[in-house]
Amino acid sequence: MRITITVDKPTGDFQERLLALLADHAGQVEVDTTWTRERAARYYHALPARAQRIVKEAAHRKGYVSADDLRDSEDASLRGHSAALKRILDRGVREGWWPDGMEPPIQAQGPGFGKVAGYRMPDHLTSTFRMAINNSSRDW
Repeated sequence: MRITITVDKPTGDFQERLLALLADHAGQVEVDTTWTRERAARYYHALPARAQRIVKEAAHRKGYVSADDLRDSEDASLRGHSAALKRILDRGVREGWWPDGMEPPIQAQGPGFGKVAGYRMPDHLTSTFRMAINNSSRDW
């Protein structure tokens, strides 16, 4: 038997009791951590504009966008872009938009701390995010 539960805006008490019930049966519970078009759209629209550009460019460029392609000028910095990508992933868990354990949809690529050579989106997510960005509404 497969049971899918979706609860929009649960009360704190209800959420605690449901999570406790699920914890009692954790060995039999499978959490859906798949990026759907709806989850991808929510993630994308929750990002600030600069981080949206990273996700959009990576999705449209077969999963990779170089830092040079993202800079508005030769001397422009990409400092601070990665933080928003992680922050929204964490916020989605807190807000109940998706479960904990979701694969980060995009990651900074680079030679080391502070330096970013580009951003990579896993190949299996590019079409999901491309469709979400191109065909999404904010009706959630």
